[in-house]
Amino acid sequence: MWSRLINVLFLLVCCGLTTVSVPAIAQEKVHKLALISDIHFNPFEPASLSSLLAARPVEDWTEIFATIDNQKMSTWGEDTNFALLDSSLRAFAANTAGVELTFLVGDILAHEFEKKASEALGASITEEEARKLKQDTAIFVGERLAAQLPGRPIIFALGNNDSDCGDYQITPKGGFLSGTREMVRKLVGSELLTPGFDKTYSAGGYYVAQHPQLSDTKILVLNDVLWSEKYRNACGEGGDTAGHDMLNWLRDQLSRQEAAGGKVWLVHHIPWGIDAFSTNRSSKTECTAKTVPFLREPFSTEFLNILRKFSATVTTSIAGHTHMDDYRLLSGAGSVPLIAQKIVPAISPIYHQNPGFSVAGFTSGEAAIVDFSTYALGNLESASLSVPGEWREEYVFSETYGLSKYSTQSVAELIAAIEHGGEAETKYRLYFQVGHGNLPSEDMSAYLCAMKALEPDSFARCYCDNGSAPPK
Repeated sequence: MWSRLINVLFLLVCCGLTTVSVPAIAQEKVHKLALISDIHFNPFEPASLSSLLAARPVEDWTEIFATIDNQKMSTWGEDTNFALLDSSLRAFAANTAGVELTFLVGDILAHEFEKKASEALGASITEEEARKLKQDTAIFVGERLAAQLPGRPIIFALGNNDSDCGDYQITPKGGFLSGTREMVRKLVGSELLTPGFDKTYSAGGYYVAQHPQLSDTKILVLNDVLWSEKYRNACGEGGDTAGHDMLNWLRDQLSRQEAAGGKVWLVHHIPWGIDAFSTNRSSKTECTAKTVPFLREPFSTEFLNILRKFSATVTTSIAGHTHMDDYRLLSGAGSVPLIAQKIVPAISPIYHQNPGFSVAGFTSGEAAIVDFSTYALGNLESASLSVPGEWREEYVFSETYGLSKYSTQSVAELIAAIEHGGEAETKYRLYFQVGHGNLPSEDMSAYLCAMKALEPDSFARCYCDNGSAPPK
């Protein structure tokens, strides 16, 4: 990938198509970063193994799953079974040779985990039994991934399903956090974690790590599920206290890094701004009432305001959650682009996209991602434990969109090109679902607006005032 990138950059410079200082990028070492998200592992297929999984320690799970003679991979509309998990992690390792850092961007656990567990076990399960199964499942997936990437840091951000209480119901200072804390420490590496890790992860699942390749850069890992429109502290006390504490912590960390002249990479599960999927499916009659933000107030506005204030410090932002291959752009006064966000596609095909992951490159000089490629599973319908998955490189950002590199400015240029239609829009709609069909044209307006208009009022102006919203 990187040799092709350098060739593309050389041609662009020779042909006068870019004014970016490409030679400085080409001459500098390109470090590799792997991005994986939304695995949503369902350990209860086949159901016949479920009682063994529940009765035996997680250390025995690999041996238990090895007894499966054959298994078709989960197909579209389903969460990840063992066959798909095994193929995904093997392909991830095979295509990330030389990777120095990995981001696991949330949602290890399957949707409706308790329901799947009860159905597989043939009986309802207690809260304690559910907590143990959830913790064991998270640890099993984390350790399987770590085994494929020995000795390399894996930065893990919690997703909305990663909870012992229920979807969007992580309990601050609760059992799931205490039960997965040592797994996260092992994945990241204790030498990269700051002394406050135990306190902040236990309090709400957020923490700071030293970037292993960039000495002046910190990686801030948020649990923005605490800020979600759907979040409820259903099994704990204190309401939104943990969410406010994390917001204050974020502001303090960014202020410290700015004062020190350092940089920040931001990793969290839920993207900025508006949920285009839910907005498109809203039953509301009034167009402006259809808008569905991902985060609730005051967190949504305060989060974006903090990012605008420290936009010179935040050089990279990574999220997941939507399961699609997508982007967000935070702009400031005069629509000046400030920070781009890469949304990582999912392994779970439950939302009818192909399983996928991304491999990115970054340099010390840029202190940010300079390009990435996405890999997809091409034979999901026929693949199984006995029929290997056909994983392929789906596209390279710079080559596909004719841009010099991945950056905040290039994402702004891509969004402008998509807005004008033509080839850019065609490619975006194709790769959005990781090669499984196209994003429907009637849904496109909401996703375009969601990329560039992060507040409800600006989104409404884009989606409604300009006649972008499809008729209902």
